[in-house]
Amino acid sequence: MTKSEKIKIIDTLIDASIILTYDAKGQPQSSVINDTLSFIRHSIETENATEWKNQIDSIYWGVNKPRSQEFEDKRFARWHDAKEKFMGILKSIKLEIERYASVNTESASFLDCANSNIPIIFISHSSADKSYGDALQNFITGLGIKKEQLIYSSHTLHKIPFDADIYDYLRKNIYKNIFMIYLWSDDYLKSSACLIEMGAAWVTQSDYSNVYTPNFNFNDPKYIACPVNIRKMGIKLNGDDHCRSSMIELKDKIVSLFGLTVDEQLSSFLIGKFIENIKRIIK
Repeated sequence: MTKSEKIKIIDTLIDASIILTYDAKGQPQSSVINDTLSFIRHSIETENATEWKNQIDSIYWGVNKPRSQEFEDKRFARWHDAKEKFMGILKSIKLEIERYASVNTESASFLDCANSNIPIIFISHSSADKSYGDALQNFITGLGIKKEQLIYSSHTLHKIPFDADIYDYLRKNIYKNIFMIYLWSDDYLKSSACLIEMGAAWVTQSDYSNVYTPNFNFNDPKYIACPVNIRKMGIKLNGDDHCRSSMIELKDKIVSLFGLTVDEQLSSFLIGKFIENIKRIIK
């Protein structure tokens, strides 16, 4: 990873930390702390990395470890006090990157794709929602998206390669011009792999759209605490007119992103087939 890419990530983490406050409905600071730990673990190779990791671990558990009810009202104060120390660690990491990281330092496996401008669609989903993911995959490839332009792990042509390290693979591809489709479900929020995908995309500020399974619980604390903008309008896969209209907008976005030419007849067929598949799934 290049020096400029590391600085971009650490600046994003610093910006995210500045605006974080404690939310009684969740613990939003947990996401940025976990993203920072992943960044240190996989991208910082100096002798200070272990010490920074230990300090951040201490901050995390100091804020989030279970306390008796009488201390619950002090959670805000605990994060308020820890935030200054956490910000100091982030700034120390940035300073070390600026001092010691080589501008041209990149891993060999990263060279082929880090600077690529070719767009990629990433369907981030739980394997439990494969039926919905398959419907999205069929729709997207029907528009003309090529095999190498789609990452969808539930399909043999689009999955993450066998024996590949999931985090390294995501990190390698996340720096492309990537467009994330989050397929939200209750199972998605229970999947550590899905949350890693979401965190990696959030750190690099990838473009994204939200797609929801019909029975998704929008009040789930894990969803409320996610780093992505949950107020951003999404598509609820219930097969109604709103779903159809939103899928047309998603189609327009993909066509624009990839410079595709899709005639009206094909577009109508793909939308109709998608809605038909969704209705079949939810019966």
